[in-house]
Amino acid sequence: MTHRTPSLSPPHPHDTPLQLFGATLRQYRQQQGLTQPALAASTGIRRTYISQIETGKRNIAVLTLLRLAHALRMPAARLVTPLDTRAPLTLPPACEPLHARDAQERGMIPAERPSPQPDDSTTLLQLLGTTIRHYRQQQGLTHKTLAAKTDLDNSYIGEIERGERNVSVLNVVRIADALGLSVSHLLAPLDIFQNPSPPLPK
Repeated sequence: MTHRTPSLSPPHPHDTPLQLFGATLRQYRQQQGLTQPALAASTGIRRTYISQIETGKRNIAVLTLLRLAHALRMPAARLVTPLDTRAPLTLPPACEPLHARDAQERGMIPAERPSPQPDDSTTLLQLLGTTIRHYRQQQGLTHKTLAAKTDLDNSYIGEIERGERNVSVLNVVRIADALGLSVSHLLAPLDIFQNPSPPLPK
């Protein structure tokens, strides 16, 4: 017998980005047979808050996104796929992807660390900020240029890159789009940190 992963229902053409995100979260939750109370228990997020996310009433922060993805055992970027304007793994010219080894060499992911915790907020925010700065500098953009392309404040971009801001999911999407990247490029190092692969055999 062949088993297939159920596909997501097509989005409604008039759904807002938050409604698209909420519907995606709900469908992945239901595919795994989880109720809202069960997801709430595994994430520490209130059930009423999860209900508001699923109905498109909440623009959640990236740390909340990571907690939900961790509980659903999937990459965080998969939950944001309906909002992603770029094809996964499509890079603009002269832009190199950031791999796990690169991240470790840059000090973004410690080479040796205790088991990661999904609520390790300080490290996760610093990692996101370093990742954004890596791609911004790789493309020769200043804070001001990126701020103008995203319609975000210059000082806000600086705070994100220093890991001082728990940036919203919609702003992560805007930043990725301005950099010509898939959201996967910005979130992959965070997923690697939360779910490190076992070492390869020597």
